[in-house]
Amino acid sequence: MITVRELVSDLPHRRAFALAWPAILSNISVPLVGLVDTAMLGHFSDELNLGAVALGATVLGAVFWLMSFLRTGTTSLVGRALGAGRADAALTHGQRAALLALIMGAVVLLIQAPVVPWIMDFLTPDGAISSVASQYTSIRLASAPAVLLTLVVTGWFIGAGDTKRPLATVAVVATINIVLDATFVAGLGWGAQGAAAATVIAEWAGLAVALWLWWRMAGPALRAGVTKLRGRGLRRGWTALMGMNRDIFLRTLILYAVITFVTAYGSHISPTVLAANAILMQLMYLASYGQDGYAAAAESMAAREIGEGDVPGLHRAVAAATLPAFAIGGAFTLAYLLAGPAFIGILTSLPDVTEAALAALPWVAVLPLASAGAYLFDGVFLGSGKVGWMVLGMAISAAIFALAWWLGSTTDDPNGNLWRAFAIFNFARGATLGIAYWRQSVAGTWLTGTRAH
Repeated sequence: MITVRELVSDLPHRRAFALAWPAILSNISVPLVGLVDTAMLGHFSDELNLGAVALGATVLGAVFWLMSFLRTGTTSLVGRALGAGRADAALTHGQRAALLALIMGAVVLLIQAPVVPWIMDFLTPDGAISSVASQYTSIRLASAPAVLLTLVVTGWFIGAGDTKRPLATVAVVATINIVLDATFVAGLGWGAQGAAAATVIAEWAGLAVALWLWWRMAGPALRAGVTKLRGRGLRRGWTALMGMNRDIFLRTLILYAVITFVTAYGSHISPTVLAANAILMQLMYLASYGQDGYAAAAESMAAREIGEGDVPGLHRAVAAATLPAFAIGGAFTLAYLLAGPAFIGILTSLPDVTEAALAALPWVAVLPLASAGAYLFDGVFLGSGKVGWMVLGMAISAAIFALAWWLGSTTDDPNGNLWRAFAIFNFARGATLGIAYWRQSVAGTWLTGTRAH
C-alpha cells in the first residue's frame, strides 16, 4: 500500500495541467454547438423549435454518447499500449475502433428513418414538437459516421498524452457551426432544420481536420501500418476492445436513461418547462464538459501509468487531478449562483421560459460541485480499464435517483424535484466510484488484467 509521503511527493501537477487545460477548452467548445443552437432559436424562433431541438439533442446525445466508448475505450487501450512500449498494439487498437465506428455509423444511417419518428412520438405527446424534432434529428444524423470516427481519433490523441489536437478539432467544429447557425437560423429563418444543417457541415469538417492532424503526428512506421488492415494482430485483438466497449456502453446507457427521463418528464409537465429545461441542460453541459478536463488528464495519465505498471504513479496522478477538479466544480457552482439569471437571459428572451428556468436554477447550480467526484473517478477507471466498477456504480446511482424522485413526486414543484433528484444522482456517482477506488487500492488489483495486447 502506498504511503502518504510517497503519494504527496513529486505530484505531477504540471503534467496534469498540461493535459487538462486544452481538454477543458476543448470540452467547453463541445456544448457551444448546443448553446449556439439554443441561443439562436431562443431569440430568432419560438418555443416549438426550441423544445423540439431539446428533444432532438437528447436523442442525439443518447446515440453519440452511447457510442462514446469509441473515444474512451480507444484512450485506455492506446494509452496502456504506449505505456508498455507497444506502439504496434496501439495502432491496431485504433484500427479496430475505426472499423467499428464505420460499421456503427452505417447502421445509424440505415435505421434512422423508421426509428427517429417513433422515438419522438414516445418522448412527447405533442405532435407538432415531435414532427419538428424528427426533422432536426434526421438531418443531424447525416454526420454520424464523421462524429464516430472523430471520437476514435480523439481517443488516440488523449491516449498518447496529446489534448491540444482535439482542441484544434473542436475549435474548427464550433467556429463553423457558429457562422452557419447565424446564417441559417438568424439570417434565413430556417429554424431547427437550419441549426441541424449547420452542425452536420461543421462535424464533417471536424473529421477532416482530425485525420489531417493525426497524419501529421504519426511517424513513418504508423503511417505504413495504417494500410495493414489484414494483419494477424488486427484480426485477433477484438476481445479487449469489445469487452471494454460493452461495459462502457452499459454504463452510458444507464446515464442516458436518467438524462432522457429528465428531458422527457419536462415535456409532460408543459411545453414551457420543456423549453426551460433545454436552457438548464445547456448550463449543465457547459459545466460538465469544463469539469471533465481534469478527468481527461486523469484518464490519460492513468492509462499510461497502468501500462508502465506504476501503481504509485497512478495514485500520484489521481492526487494531482483531485483538487483542481473540485475547484473547477465549485467555481461553476458559484458562477451559476451569482450569474445564473444573466446566463439564462442570454439564451432566451421568452418570459415564461425564463421564469420556469429561474425556478429550477438553484438545483442546477449545485450540480457542478456535486458532480466533481463523478467526473474525476470516471477518468481514473476509464484510463485504468477497470470499467466494470463504473457499471455497478452507475446502476446504484440510478436506483438512488429513482428513489429520490419518487419520494418527492407529490411536491407542488415537480420540475424542482426532478432537478433535485438529478443532483443527488450525480453525487452518488462520485461516492460509489470513490469507494471502488479505495477497494481496488486496498486489494492491490490495479494491474490485474491490464496487459497491452
